[in-house]
Amino acid sequence: MDTIKSFIASYTAPKGLTPEDGITYWQERILRTLLLAASGLGALTWAPSVYLSIKEELWMVAGADTLVLGYVLFLTLNPGLSYRARAAGMSIITYILGLILIFTLGPYGGGPLWIFLFPILTAVLLGPRASSWTLALNGATVVFIGFLIHQNRPEIMVRFGFKAWHLVQENPDMKWVVICANFMLLNILATVSVNMVLNGLQKSLLTLSVSRKKYRRIFDNILDVYFETSLDGTILEISPSIEQVCGYSRDELLGTPIHRLYHRPEKRQLFVEHIVRETHTPEYEIRLRDKTGKAAVCSANARLIRDNLGEPQKIIGILRDISEQKEIAKRKKELEERLNRSQKMEALGLLAGGVAHDLNNVLSGIVTYPDLLLMDIDENSPMGRGLQTIQASGLRATEIVQDLLTLSRRGVVSREVVDLNTIVREFLRTPEYEKILSFHPNVTVTTDLSAGISRLRGSDIHLQKTVMNLISNAAEAQPHGGIIRITTVNRRLDRPLKGYGRVMEGDVLILSVEDRGEGIAQEDLKRIFEPFFTKKVMGRSGTGLGMAVVWGTVQDHDGYIDVTSSPGRGTRFDLYFPVTRDLPETASGAVPFERLAGQGERILIVDDDAHQRQIASGLLERLNYTVFTAENGETAVSLLKDREADLVLLDMIMDPGIDGLETYRRIKAFRPDQKAIIASGFSRTRQVKEAMALGAGQYLKKPYTLEEIGLAVQRELRRN
Repeated sequence: MDTIKSFIASYTAPKGLTPEDGITYWQERILRTLLLAASGLGALTWAPSVYLSIKEELWMVAGADTLVLGYVLFLTLNPGLSYRARAAGMSIITYILGLILIFTLGPYGGGPLWIFLFPILTAVLLGPRASSWTLALNGATVVFIGFLIHQNRPEIMVRFGFKAWHLVQENPDMKWVVICANFMLLNILATVSVNMVLNGLQKSLLTLSVSRKKYRRIFDNILDVYFETSLDGTILEISPSIEQVCGYSRDELLGTPIHRLYHRPEKRQLFVEHIVRETHTPEYEIRLRDKTGKAAVCSANARLIRDNLGEPQKIIGILRDISEQKEIAKRKKELEERLNRSQKMEALGLLAGGVAHDLNNVLSGIVTYPDLLLMDIDENSPMGRGLQTIQASGLRATEIVQDLLTLSRRGVVSREVVDLNTIVREFLRTPEYEKILSFHPNVTVTTDLSAGISRLRGSDIHLQKTVMNLISNAAEAQPHGGIIRITTVNRRLDRPLKGYGRVMEGDVLILSVEDRGEGIAQEDLKRIFEPFFTKKVMGRSGTGLGMAVVWGTVQDHDGYIDVTSSPGRGTRFDLYFPVTRDLPETASGAVPFERLAGQGERILIVDDDAHQRQIASGLLERLNYTVFTAENGETAVSLLKDREADLVLLDMIMDPGIDGLETYRRIKAFRPDQKAIIASGFSRTRQVKEAMALGAGQYLKKPYTLEEIGLAVQRELRRN
């Protein structure tokens, strides 16, 4: 039975056609089915029909039956013939059979039924135009038969081998007219109805075919992933775009469980429960994995489909890969956080810059005057120790101001070639280090400093303070004792690293300070470099500026910071610094006073602070220079038009009036060779760099000592 079904399905299936081809597909399939049925059933009826015809000596009928069956078999066995030839042959067969039956059994037998079928079958197989011609042929046929009835000459039929009809004796003409009228009316109505149905069906199939092709184009080219799954997770349908998301082709996934695509398969049940409860979910985030195991974040817009009984049947929806959007959002958030941090530091820089300028002017007297006083008293005088203490306190205060400048990224005055290993070792011998250990006696510091490490260009004071702050933090994170490990290493980065900040590729020197302490909570990790953010014991461990100073120092050294921490497991700070191939400069000892003294050269001091003018005048006069002063830039310009100065000691920030840069520009306009030294409480700002580009040779940072100002003046006076 299965073999027979398979043969019938194979034969009746049109070659080269699909249901998407519309009515043409179904016409071919109907024709093949009719030919196959006519061949099989016709063979069964042929034998008794021919036997009866021969017995009654109806030789023409027997021959006609044989020819019809042979023609049907010929059409059945030659499906390669054109469709119109086979369809026309099938229609003509029904007409011929109808005529044979009419002339054999008379017009009141089964013959009219075959003739009635003739235009209907033609309409199905060949369309409305051909069916119109068959209706006309049917009309001519019934008129001809009516003519024979009207003549009432049965001998004519006998002459052709047919038996005479048993004609109606009463009113045969009228009865035939009534019968023919009803026959043609029903035949026309049936044929027109079939044509209308077929025309409507053809239009519907064409519309459906266009819609299916449009759907298929969308389905094949959609960037998002369309899917249909059963409730148990079997993939019923999925668009080819799934290959762009997971690497699997559509054919690989159809009929397989969707759980294999989930990064965490147990999440599938949660998704099903959610959609059964809500019926529709607009944006449900799921994580899929591709062939390599890599996870992709997708957004699902899904809906529950129910059957006719209202029971859940399947889930349909759209998947969109949002991995890139999530990554962009993450990077955007990181950039916003970095911008916020930078803005906070910038705001603090504005505050620190103003405070530092004023404090440096105030501290100048505390730092400078002890030098002058110590020169006037006996070295064994009991006042000497007090003056030295005052000066040391002033220098300590300048370090605090320097911290503020570091926060504002204006603190690194000069950069020298330094050895990071030496900086670490020297700090471990300082009183500051001993003080940290006194607060944390159970903490041990170990070092693993790579030999032959590269050097960097920077400030050893600031780098040492950075080491101090990192060790202090690590000790504070281990209240019950522990180990702090300090390492240095060279590394070549061939690609950027993502951390607290983005670390660029290149040759770097890495300083790492690691502890096994309490760790940093995630909510605090993003704030550790904010100024005044601290959880330490105030007054003993710091003021909340330590990590901000670390951040500012690393930024000033063109470096990067990475922090990894886990609560209960410790914290690791990795500081990345660019290396330098320059050689370190040879250090010089203290300069004798005689080498600092001048020979009466004229020096103009320009400063808006009277106290600062007094300090600078006292130092320079003590060094045997001729000094005159100006309280602002306008006065300085006016003075130099009337008298000459070998050197101008110029403050950069003066208010009100013009600043140091504009003052120097105006002086250079009429004295192009004028030598100058820039003095400022800030480090090298844009104005300082522009002034030095105009011709200023030395930069002197306030507060300065006698030796510092003496050396600066000597170098500038001797400069060509």
